[in-house]
Amino acid sequence: MTYELHPLSSLFPRMQGADFEALCNDIQINGLREPIVLHDGMILDGGNRYRACQHVGITPTFKQFDGGSIVAFVLSANLHRRHMTPGQQAAIVASAQDWAKAQPEGRPQKQCNVAPFSTAESRAAESGASLRTQKMADKVAKADPVLAKRVAHGE
Repeated sequence: MTYELHPLSSLFPRMQGADFEALCNDIQINGLREPIVLHDGMILDGGNRYRACQHVGITPTFKQFDGGSIVAFVLSANLHRRHMTPGQQAAIVASAQDWAKAQPEGRPQKQCNVAPFSTAESRAAESGASLRTQKMADKVAKADPVLAKRVAHGE
């Protein structure tokens, strides 16, 4: 079975080049230490680890997301452990905030888990960006979600 990235996880850039090769080598030598987290049949956390396991031929282990806000979980698991600029982090937080609004009609609100960052100030605090940068990222995410994702991916 093949798993796709959850839309929230796809906000983050994928590892490439030497960083990805180092992850592959580590998993090949030490195995997968952290299971891949699934939600609704998609990868919520561990997309790079999953891809590395496929690359080196190791069967990954999985666990189901165990509740709470999926937005808060994805941001907590990824936002500050990666090498990204404040602008990238602001774009991700802005996009995650609007994610619930983009859900298909009829999807239960309980599963959307709107991000708890209702003000630009709280989003800036979460992203680590300045308030000005966060407000710009919020405007971009609202006006052009595709551009916001490109900014988040460092393009």
